[in-house]
Amino acid sequence: METKKDILDTVQLHSEGVQDILTLPPHWMIRWGNTVIMVILLLILLMSYVIKYPEFVPSKVIISSSNPPEKLEARTNSKVEEIFVEDHQKVKKNQLLLVLQSTADYRDVIRLRNIMDSLDCKALPHFPLAEVARFKLGEVQADYNAFAKALTDEQLYARLQPYSPDFAAAERGLTESRNRIRTLQQQKELEQKKYEVSKREFDRYQELFKEKVVSAAEMGQEKIKFLQAEQNIENLNVTISQLQESILGIEKTRSGVAISAQKDQINLSSQTAQLFEQLRRSVKSWEQNYLFTSSVDGVVGFQQFLGKNQFVKSGDILVAVMPEDKNMLIGRLQVPATNSGKVKEGQKVLLKLDNYPYQEFGSVQGKVKSIANTPDKDGNYYVNVILPDGLKTSFHKTLAFDKELKGNAEIVTQDLRLIERFFYQLRKLLRSE
Repeated sequence: METKKDILDTVQLHSEGVQDILTLPPHWMIRWGNTVIMVILLLILLMSYVIKYPEFVPSKVIISSSNPPEKLEARTNSKVEEIFVEDHQKVKKNQLLLVLQSTADYRDVIRLRNIMDSLDCKALPHFPLAEVARFKLGEVQADYNAFAKALTDEQLYARLQPYSPDFAAAERGLTESRNRIRTLQQQKELEQKKYEVSKREFDRYQELFKEKVVSAAEMGQEKIKFLQAEQNIENLNVTISQLQESILGIEKTRSGVAISAQKDQINLSSQTAQLFEQLRRSVKSWEQNYLFTSSVDGVVGFQQFLGKNQFVKSGDILVAVMPEDKNMLIGRLQVPATNSGKVKEGQKVLLKLDNYPYQEFGSVQGKVKSIANTPDKDGNYYVNVILPDGLKTSFHKTLAFDKELKGNAEIVTQDLRLIERFFYQLRKLLRSE
């Protein structure tokens, strides 16, 4: 049986036509074949130069205005008591939006807050205790009772003046002692005159006694009168001195009474002021837990379906207020630590928004404005992105903005062409070797 080799040997490979083609290919094949290959190579080089293959750092993005929307969340588990606005309604600053149920009557707490805002520490004695006593304050009641007791004690102290009797007694003692001193001074002046007369008489008797004109008995009586006049002056001096010491003691007592009265007044006033501030903090805390108010002018938006008596949990975002003054739009990115070192200021950012599919609307272009120096607790870096052309997309469409926009972001760290990337990889390969 013939083998395959025998069959092949029978093929006339060395025929004249075959030999002509093998030994001398046609000129058109060589010429056009080389041209086609050269054109293909040039096209490949051209396309590798034209086509760009950028390197991206992916991230999530939230676009908002420089005045971001205010999101109000529940701080306690409760039920909705009242809703004062509707979805997409324009609201003013400090406008009441809704109230959660509590043990207090929100109207009474608001009235108490208004009363407190109209008073300062100097006007606390005029606080309307009788009016507020009828309020239903719930969680704030304990702090209000403490403040009301302190204010009542201060008002009673101011009205009764418990140190007034002691002060008045000291004043009367001072007046009486000073009057007695003036009387004794007058008596001393009279006694001083008597003393001078008695002294002159005694001196005259001494001269007469030397001349033996008067007897020794008469001389002795005159000496007794003189000594008695001198003794009277000494007694008056001692009494005046005692009264002066008594005045010093009374003045010390009066000063002590005045100091005690002032000290008690300061303590009561300080305690009232401290409890007033504690009450103010308590009212503020209650409002943060149960009252929802807008801090800016804007448009309110419900974050979930809300109705009266609906139960809400702590941490639930109930409403958001979009400021009317949106100013410049800005994107906020959280870039993971991986490749974060390649992110630089001024780099291009491609934003693909969830609200507007980029296949239909296109992507929005931004630019890196700033990068956080340190990562957050999760290791992410905050990056701020500005939008030079606003929300104009690559499809030349301008997107509407009335709330926060979320989506994906791609930071272009290296916008290399294919040919550059080829040589870049080749260079890395050579360096590694």
